[in-house]
Amino acid sequence: MAYPKELVDEILSKADIVQVIKAYIPVNKKGRNYMAICPFHDDKHPSLSISPERQIFKCFVCGTAGNVFTFVSKYENISYQEAIKKVADIIGFHDERLEKEAFVPKKDSTLEPLYKCIDDLQGLYQYGLNIPEGKEAKDYLGARNIDQEQVKKYKIGYALMDGRKTVEYLIGKGHSLKSIQDIGIALASANAKDGNAGRLIFPLCDPNGQVVGFSARKLKKEQDPKYVNSPETPIFHKGRILYNYHNVKGSARHAGYVYVLEGFMDVMALDKAGIPNAVALMGTALSNEQIKLLRRLGCELRLCLDGDAAGQMGMMKMITQLHDSGIPFRLVSNPNDLRDPDDILQESGPEALKEAMSHLVDSMDFQINYYLNVKKLDTAEEKKRVLLYFVKFLQSMEPGIERENYIAKLASATGYRAEAIRSQLSVKKQTKEEYEEIEFAVDQENFGRLHPEKTYLKRLVMAEKEVLYYMLKEMGAIKYFQDDVDHFYTPIYQSLANYIIDYQATRNGNIAIPLLINDIEQAEDNETDALVSQITKIYNDELHPPYDDAHMKEVVQTIKEEKEKIFIKEQAEKSINKEGITDKERGEILKKYAASRKKILDSRS
Repeated sequence: MAYPKELVDEILSKADIVQVIKAYIPVNKKGRNYMAICPFHDDKHPSLSISPERQIFKCFVCGTAGNVFTFVSKYENISYQEAIKKVADIIGFHDERLEKEAFVPKKDSTLEPLYKCIDDLQGLYQYGLNIPEGKEAKDYLGARNIDQEQVKKYKIGYALMDGRKTVEYLIGKGHSLKSIQDIGIALASANAKDGNAGRLIFPLCDPNGQVVGFSARKLKKEQDPKYVNSPETPIFHKGRILYNYHNVKGSARHAGYVYVLEGFMDVMALDKAGIPNAVALMGTALSNEQIKLLRRLGCELRLCLDGDAAGQMGMMKMITQLHDSGIPFRLVSNPNDLRDPDDILQESGPEALKEAMSHLVDSMDFQINYYLNVKKLDTAEEKKRVLLYFVKFLQSMEPGIERENYIAKLASATGYRAEAIRSQLSVKKQTKEEYEEIEFAVDQENFGRLHPEKTYLKRLVMAEKEVLYYMLKEMGAIKYFQDDVDHFYTPIYQSLANYIIDYQATRNGNIAIPLLINDIEQAEDNETDALVSQITKIYNDELHPPYDDAHMKEVVQTIKEEKEKIFIKEQAEKSINKEGITDKERGEILKKYAASRKKILDSRS
């Protein structure tokens, strides 16, 4: 259960966000605010702004924002409710309700039968490893130097060859056939076979350590494929899982790194070599959900997929994703060694594996090595494309030994002479600001002519944002919204308006932004981060005229007009797509819509 609202409000009123953040990272005063290196992305220059006046923080690069509880929650990778208690401890706030109202995470009651069922199945698999039938699986583990301690840590098991016994066992434990089916085991009846039958079992856990699925490795040559993973189920979604994440989420930040590997046998190999902070992808793809999990660790990622072509190509694909995510990362590079970490351990021992894992390079080094050692550039077109790709990185580097080293490597990979590459570096680099100016000029010249409906949509969004800004600053604006606007067209703005109205209904006076953020965070909305980021962005944007009734009426009227235009367009689209409509009728609809579109364009001039 969540802490009482009045208790949370009191803690929030007593907490100084600057002092709390100071307990985690260095901050420096700059004008009325404080600045810090943002801990939520690979920040090189201070981009985290902390406002003591407003009691909020915001990073102007990665967009992370919120109140004091938000910061502690994200920094420590704990729940928002846990962060409330943590902040109270930091500021020395004591209240018996903090102990009595201990937070218990919400659980989806409909999933509880599945968790109980899969826990019983996990117990059966572990039992299977310790009976005579499981000897082959035990022998395999012994041959791979996986000892009893690791078997226990990773909950490794064995699935009975007779899959019917597995289903019968679960039914005997009181689980329904539907629950058994919903965890990915039974297909249709009590006679259905366990797809994992006769295989070595590796449990797959969610970030909290709850078993949600399995990966089953073959033990006999005739068993294909090599691995069988649980299908997507109500509790198992492959893209949301990182193998071993629950074991490292507490230690990775302290260690300062986590290795991201391709398979869970590799995780165990690193563990055996004295490198316990490692997770696995179970493949060569990285999902957005997995990136979010990795960002929460607050440490450097060390990416190491298999040395074969597929693994190296997977790392190349992930480089762009990781650059975009803002997470600091390096890559393990052993160009002349195609073995995976587990193979290195088995063949050369733990010290050799530790040595291999220490060969870390930045993304540019890795990419050039890729074209030197894995994928040779054959055509002139390929060589030119790769050259131009790297030129923008070289332009950002200071002249010197490091840049010359990259130029030499790039010359070797592409076949271009070093002098030719240097000549490309002198070509004027187009800055992000210049690019945006060009885009803006093109936009202004062609946007209205090509996309009139998007022009008035843009106008609507700007007007809605202005009303939201005033709603955060003036009580009268909230009444204008309720009486004259009723709802916003933009979904995220409507959600924010709902939170503002709920805030006013439960508290007196103008909006206090930290308290509003607290309401959003406590609601556990699926879009909490986006809502908090948007509300702080709007609140900090002071490029608005002073609030007065006349201007407010004008903005509200704009919203009404633009929503009406969208309604006209949507109705025209519905009409023209009706079944049985004749060409003549369709022509009349298009004629009317063309007239209304002209009216829209005329209204802008």
